[in-house]
Amino acid sequence: MLKRVDPAAAYKRVDFEALVFGCKADGLVRMCFEDAGAALERALWADTHQRPAIRRSALERAQMGLLTLLSGLDRTQPVSKSLDVFYRSLLSRVTNAQKHFNRTAVEMTRDDLKDIGISILGEPAIAR
Repeated sequence: MLKRVDPAAAYKRVDFEALVFGCKADGLVRMCFEDAGAALERALWADTHQRPAIRRSALERAQMGLLTLLSGLDRTQPVSKSLDVFYRSLLSRVTNAQKHFNRTAVEMTRDDLKDIGISILGEPAIAR
């Protein structure tokens, strides 16, 4: 028997996969930064509106974005060690927020992620 799937979610997933397959390396890195930042924004919104399920899934999404950035580091580059330490500290904050939500830590993580993204990639892409 076929599994029922939300058509909007299916189209969104196909659109995202097409975007990923069409990106170059810097585009993928930008996408990870933007997606993790947006996930942290959702977590903050969910906390304000007392929506723990949305907060939890948003933090998981942010965690996956940070893990992707961490695993995608080019270890031959001199800056990779510093970025490794930085990404791990952000990942630690997000992991801690999953256990005990700390709004200030999540806001700092969002801001740090945005700052490093701008310094690496330049200004963020215009929202679609």
